[in-house]
Amino acid sequence: MINADISGSAPVKPEVIELLNEYFKLNKFANPNSNHRLGCQLYNEMEQSRGELCSLLNCDAENIVFNSGSTEGIRSIFFHLFEHEKINNSIIFYSALEHSATLENIKYYQGKGIEAVEISHFKNGLLNIEDLRVKLENCHKRNILIAVMAAHNETGIVQDYRQIGALAHRFNAKYFSDTTQLIGKLPFSFESSNIDFAVASGHKFGALPGSGFLLLENPWHFKPLMIGGGQENSLRAGTQNYLGVASLAIALKATSQDMKNNEEIESVQHAFEHDLKTKFPSSNILGDSVQRVPGITFCALGNLKRSKIQNLFDQEGILITSGSACSDKKNAASRTALHLGYDKHIAQETIRISLGLGASASIYRQLISLLDELATHDLVA
Repeated sequence: MINADISGSAPVKPEVIELLNEYFKLNKFANPNSNHRLGCQLYNEMEQSRGELCSLLNCDAENIVFNSGSTEGIRSIFFHLFEHEKINNSIIFYSALEHSATLENIKYYQGKGIEAVEISHFKNGLLNIEDLRVKLENCHKRNILIAVMAAHNETGIVQDYRQIGALAHRFNAKYFSDTTQLIGKLPFSFESSNIDFAVASGHKFGALPGSGFLLLENPWHFKPLMIGGGQENSLRAGTQNYLGVASLAIALKATSQDMKNNEEIESVQHAFEHDLKTKFPSSNILGDSVQRVPGITFCALGNLKRSKIQNLFDQEGILITSGSACSDKKNAASRTALHLGYDKHIAQETIRISLGLGASASIYRQLISLLDELATHDLVA
């Protein structure tokens, strides 16, 4: 099997599987908040993992709040900023290309009367930062949130999040950047990012599903969504998923080593995309002129139908999606492609090939061969 849906979920790292085997072999399970020997051991191991993550992400221990993943983190951010604020004093500037976890929160607070204003994009996928600047200059509200993801979940396009954050702070706005598709795939320093709120899901980089964290620039005034037993410095109640926490540190350390091959991956990816354009001249590869997360190709391949590509690849044991895994089953036109100005015909046929750090020339050659076979079959038919 070839997993070309790494953006949907990455395989669990072998080092994480070793950790699981150890815990099950020793039956090493207890409440990490209990004061007995095993509880204290689990708590100390969890805090050691927090320290390792701090080193990898260039942040302080107080900045990390462990949770179940990005969706929970995003909900917590919006709750903190808007649940108890005056409606007429709040506004959200956002990219229409955000993940549904962000867009649904925006929609929820719009329903409560909070104003939300879309920021435009260029067709290459980059945010129009000048449009954001003008909007901020004309804004007179005090509780301002800017929501622009760091790396896109379908195209892999990387925004200039440092510049966006610097602009936000110039106007006393808070900047939330969905870093789900960035962390574990490209080097990231929270300290120098200019981001106030960031999120991560462990399953995107080989940690256990259901594990993740929220990064807070200022944790001391954060109003938690989940309250109860005071875990995570009272910022996220509930018994900690200590296995998940350990897997986060182990997997992120492993992927940080894998990133050393990013240049090689980008090279074979560009060769693959060149072959696609040569064999299918009417192809569209979204974001191919700007920086992207290595190993992600979001495209529409001329007259080749999405459904036929997915069926063929599935028969051959190759996992791909039409775009975001959260919307793949809907089989609809790509919202991303439509917002970037592509016509509906193209948006209805997009596929996402995300091999990530597992990309190689041999796998890309196999994909090209299968697509060539499908195109030949369609011509004969």
